[in-house]
Amino acid sequence: MSTSDSLLAERVEVAGWTDLMRACPDGLATGLGLSITERTGAMTSLVGRIPVAMFNRSSGWRTPEDWKAALARHRESGAEDYFLQPLPGAAATFAGWASSEGLVLRSRWTKMIRSCDAPPEAKTSLRISEAGVAHAQAFAEVALAGFDMPPMLAPWLVALSGRPSWHTYVGWDGDTPVSAAALRIDGDTAWCGLGATLPSHRGRGGQSALFGRRIADARNAGCRVVVTETGEDTEQAPNPSYRNMARAGFRLTHLRENWAPPRV
Repeated sequence: MSTSDSLLAERVEVAGWTDLMRACPDGLATGLGLSITERTGAMTSLVGRIPVAMFNRSSGWRTPEDWKAALARHRESGAEDYFLQPLPGAAATFAGWASSEGLVLRSRWTKMIRSCDAPPEAKTSLRISEAGVAHAQAFAEVALAGFDMPPMLAPWLVALSGRPSWHTYVGWDGDTPVSAAALRIDGDTAWCGLGATLPSHRGRGGQSALFGRRIADARNAGCRVVVTETGEDTEQAPNPSYRNMARAGFRLTHLRENWAPPRV
């Protein structure tokens, strides 16, 4: 594991997630109680009316003062669940403070990176295409369904198609959209996110093909590396997404801890 690769993977994700938060249309953002506090390489996202830690999380902060402020924002936001995600190399020190605040280590995410050289070729029975504005609704609906999120969030993901720096994709079974994924390009780095497939069409190579397409598009845009993340793959909780990433040539940079309030 390279420390520089680990920190790069963190920075790229923080930048991508922050811009994803910014993409939410104003009216919907207000209704959701969405806000974001950011600094270069660090952010706190708050979505008070979505009680899911994925949306309510803090990453990249470095000083004890910054982490205390981040925790206070979460506790005041109204969201009952949230993640505090320390940087690699700071986990041991962070753990003592987090435990003293009543937080527990809930889970870990695998942070992954690969070069944009030699994009993988994956066999799939699905047809992969860029969504663009024409198929923005299809991308949004499949991504939300794949993550079991409410359809009322569709305008948020629709806004990504055509947004500067973003590319969105759909995997089709005939004329039916069944897979979705997104790519954000930032200079010579890229972030893969929002990869989802409907349960009825999993196991048909859709996500592997979407990784191949995104890596190729990142390379063609002049990127040197692409990063992504998913939940930890363990014997007790196997994670097919991690295995798709490994097959696509991604390698692990580090396991990032998710500290959270205890579940009641």
